[in-house]
Amino acid sequence: MAKKFFLLFLFAALAISTPSGVNAQDSAAKLARASLENYFKAWAEPDDDVRRKILEAGWAEDGTYTDPSAHVEGREALVMHIGGFKKNARANGMNIVRTSDIQFHHNVFRFQWEMRGPDGKTLTPGMDYGEFNDKGMITKIVGFFGPFPAMEKTE
Repeated sequence: MAKKFFLLFLFAALAISTPSGVNAQDSAAKLARASLENYFKAWAEPDDDVRRKILEAGWAEDGTYTDPSAHVEGREALVMHIGGFKKNARANGMNIVRTSDIQFHHNVFRFQWEMRGPDGKTLTPGMDYGEFNDKGMITKIVGFFGPFPAMEKTE
């Protein structure tokens, strides 16, 4: 009898202690996934006006993008940054391809990607970390180029 009471109490305590924000976070993560799909499309889009329209659907107006080569603030700055990349002669024919699923928790995400040359060969891998708001709009992405560095040996 005591065991049944304890299990009932434990079940009730767990049900009561489930954060009410969990469903809201799941919903925001679903919206963020759609925003990220648009973000990936934007990197493939050569036309500034089309890219701007794509980003309006999921990039916060004041969102920031940072990688080792740039830091831009605002959606319009990102439109122009991607455009600069697409128009750069050294980037001619290069594509950025996501190579992992997107991992979410607490309004943050991460994913891996590769920059590939016109022949499809990987030029460099990379990893992005980002944040999104409760509406699923991307508010920040921080990108890293190259593989993770090896750990230095300590003695």
